[in-house]
Amino acid sequence: MKKILKAAAAAGGALCLVCGIDNRLETTFYTVSSKKIPPQFSGFKIAHISDVHSDSVSGLIPKIREISPNIIVSTGDLTHDKGSYFPALRLCERLMSVAPVYAVTGNHDLWRSDYEEFEKDIARVGVKTLHSERVILKKGGAEISLSGIDDPFTRSSAKASEAVKKCLFELGGYGGYDILLFHRANLFDCVKDQGFDLILSGHMHGGQVRLPGGRGIVAPKSGWTSSSVFFPKYTSGRYASEDSEMLVSRGIGNPMVIPRLFNRPELAVITLKHANQSIN
Repeated sequence: MKKILKAAAAAGGALCLVCGIDNRLETTFYTVSSKKIPPQFSGFKIAHISDVHSDSVSGLIPKIREISPNIIVSTGDLTHDKGSYFPALRLCERLMSVAPVYAVTGNHDLWRSDYEEFEKDIARVGVKTLHSERVILKKGGAEISLSGIDDPFTRSSAKASEAVKKCLFELGGYGGYDILLFHRANLFDCVKDQGFDLILSGHMHGGQVRLPGGRGIVAPKSGWTSSSVFFPKYTSGRYASEDSEMLVSRGIGNPMVIPRLFNRPELAVITLKHANQSIN
């Protein structure tokens, strides 16, 4: 009987791995509605990628072309802290052939000794990296703001909070609809209700290992004693506070030893909508 149980357990584990490791790209669609979104921006599409880590996933560029977004955003870790950054640079070149690309830094980007060289190279192909700054997006005589702040780049929770506050102070406020790009979804509590209507984030890798159809179990360890590896608060999907909404990408690459289980690489597509206005 013990041999049968062991064999069944081994078979179950193998089946779980086979079913759970699925590297096919998944596209998640969101509609974000607000009275602050000008009517001219109803139907405005944002393709959101995160945590590429210089990896590749089949079908990403064709899918983005098919969606035909107005802009593409990357919320950190385009490249990894080790190895060549050329795959990420090549990806940026291909993305720029589809739509304007805006990015913010992630912790693995900044851990590179040659990060400044990498940023110069992606800037050369047209990618705009936002460092405590915003760009104004215009359409039909109306405008919205796209803001970005750097990754805190510290292993101290107290210093991280202070770094975020400093970036927000440098950024300043904006009177209209304001979208924030910020790498670390686990720091949502630091940036929510600070004047940003929509926050796009990553870093959590969807929880890395996910319950089938459920929540993420494991997240990247930031090195902070207050940050738990298991059952993190923010992993993927939609979260809301009183005045802000956050959409978290599960990411594309996998820099961790643990495989992505029940956690396919994700491309998120956000469509903006003026409240009470239909989208054709």
